[in-house]
Amino acid sequence: MVSVPLYKPENVIGDEVIDGIRDVLASGWLTLGPKTRSFEDEFSTAHSSEHGIAVNSCTSALYTCLRTLGVGDGDTVVVPAMTFSATANVVRLLDANVVLCDVTETGNMDPESLARQLERYDVAAVIPVHLYGLPADMPEICRLADEHGAAVIEDCAHAPGASIAGEPVGSFGDAGCYSFYATKNMTTGEGGMVVTNDDSLADRVRKLRNHHQTKSPDEKQDNWGYDVDGLGFNFRMSEIQAVMGRSQLERLPEMNDNRREVAQQYLAALEDIPGLEWVGDSDSFADHVFHLFVVRVTDDYPLTRQSLYNHLSTNDIVTGVHYPPISELSYYGDVCGNHDTADDLYDEILSLPMFPRMTDTEQETVIAALRSAANE
Repeated sequence: MVSVPLYKPENVIGDEVIDGIRDVLASGWLTLGPKTRSFEDEFSTAHSSEHGIAVNSCTSALYTCLRTLGVGDGDTVVVPAMTFSATANVVRLLDANVVLCDVTETGNMDPESLARQLERYDVAAVIPVHLYGLPADMPEICRLADEHGAAVIEDCAHAPGASIAGEPVGSFGDAGCYSFYATKNMTTGEGGMVVTNDDSLADRVRKLRNHHQTKSPDEKQDNWGYDVDGLGFNFRMSEIQAVMGRSQLERLPEMNDNRREVAQQYLAALEDIPGLEWVGDSDSFADHVFHLFVVRVTDDYPLTRQSLYNHLSTNDIVTGVHYPPISELSYYGDVCGNHDTADDLYDEILSLPMFPRMTDTEQETVIAALRSAANE
């Protein structure tokens, strides 16, 4: 029996980074050095932004952007109801209020629901999420936010390389935040990036990631004297992670194309499996980077979502549920906003194995198990 994991990190990063890591170790410069600056420049250029600021996670990226935009105690931030908890956690870590915006059938922020929240609350910022790698409707989201004076921070954790009409996600709002966690489309193990065209925001994020020091490490080489003019953290990325990131960025278009090929084979198979529906938008297929391939297990399928999860598990196929709506989490029991569509999705969604260089045998094992369950 073929065992199929949800993701294979070993398929996306390998020995190609070893020489670069050796160079870092030989240089004696292990953090915030030339490799990090090169990665920041290359990543921001690839995502049509003036500035790239490497950090240690997308969570840190979101937090620093909110804080540098002045979001704090008593402010209101709108986030989609269907997202990983980090999108909302960073808001409450700043003592601001989370308001949920409902999603469309794709899982992305619903502009109509957003419009209602913007009318109802005095909103400081909006955080759309490009869920599963599918771009959210950024032109409309930005238009609505601009009408109400709200900042826009794009959560691009799932979507490096995704685009809307040729424009990269992350370049539409005030800033874009990316994740390089182990399972993401490109990985440095842990890590993240802020991209922005706002010079002032970029400068403040750089200071906040490094204890709010007024000089970077290389600037201290010329003159050690520096000040600390605010409260900051250690959100730095290491030079070793930056080496990995540069290699991953170079391979990103190929890896995203491979994900689309895997997705295309799943979609072809779903055409003759009644009751399983792709959570996506066929019109945006070319812009999708398929961090996850998610299906809805509807009433027309003979098994419930949980029963299908169990069936696949017994066949050594790992699946998952991405994500419980924010309103389902006990810490957010008092959260305000709308989440009806998110709740409906949560009852039915299941993430199938998805990773670059997935073999035909691995994918056919998953598809055969879906078919066998449908025929029972």
